[in-house]
Amino acid sequence: MADTEVDQLPHNHPLFLRDSDMPGAALISLKLTGPENYTLWSRAMKVALLVKNKLGFVDDTCLKSSYRGELAAQWDKYNAVVLSWLISTVSSELVPSIMYVASARKVWDGFKKRFDKDNLTRIYQLWTEIATLRQGTNSVTSYFSKMKDSWDELDILSLLSSCDCEESRPYVDHMVRQRLLRFLMGMNESYGQIRSNILQRRPVPTVNQAYSAAVQEESQRALGVVETNKDPLTMLASKGQMFKGNKPGLICKHCGYKGHLKENCYKIIGYPDYFKSKPYANSVNAEGGTDVKVQFPGSFMT
Repeated sequence: MADTEVDQLPHNHPLFLRDSDMPGAALISLKLTGPENYTLWSRAMKVALLVKNKLGFVDDTCLKSSYRGELAAQWDKYNAVVLSWLISTVSSELVPSIMYVASARKVWDGFKKRFDKDNLTRIYQLWTEIATLRQGTNSVTSYFSKMKDSWDELDILSLLSSCDCEESRPYVDHMVRQRLLRFLMGMNESYGQIRSNILQRRPVPTVNQAYSAAVQEESQRALGVVETNKDPLTMLASKGQMFKGNKPGLICKHCGYKGHLKENCYKIIGYPDYFKSKPYANSVNAEGGTDVKVQFPGSFMT
């Protein structure tokens, strides 16, 4: 039997049927719930449909009226497949409202009309989240990821120009610096030293470079904690009590005081909330001679 029109379709044709194009497959893990996540959902679905070469079924670039005969029947088949993909990526509450819609394009337009009405409100919410975000008890990676998610969504909603012309360069540089400063502002005070170092660099680093430096600092601190926890003379600090070690010769290379190492120095890692007064402790004079009693905000006390 002679090959049909469908059999002769090239692999990059929107009506070409692949073995992996199974109906009902969830192309993305995100479920559409309403206006609160419509922007992210539509963006993710566009990317997924583009990969499948089926974006034309929702943006009107692949119309049934463009085909006749067997190809028109093939269009109906694929429209049903794309429709099933959309249904599988929406919440159960939204399924009844689209179950009887005939085309994927109508479903897509319906969601846009229902949920894509007030971008300005969402932009305001994102700016508020970005302005108030702080590292707190989060790791540097978790803190940066939350901020970057908000930036990425804001970029989509704001429809920023991708022009790389000379006229746009000052604006782009200004945005890059703004994001760097915002990231540094939200970091904990214990990262004050790394923050100062980043601000003094020339040329000014990107926010990704600043993040990399902060993660490296965080990793070094974690290694220091592991090492000191193996030392029986390490201070165990908790709210309201401190345990002291008395190992002679334990001297901080940063502040010069006895009783702690550089990686545990409060002048570097920051003072705990319960630290209200500056205890007296021994310091080492320049000649390594007699210790002198001084008041200092150190990490541990001997």
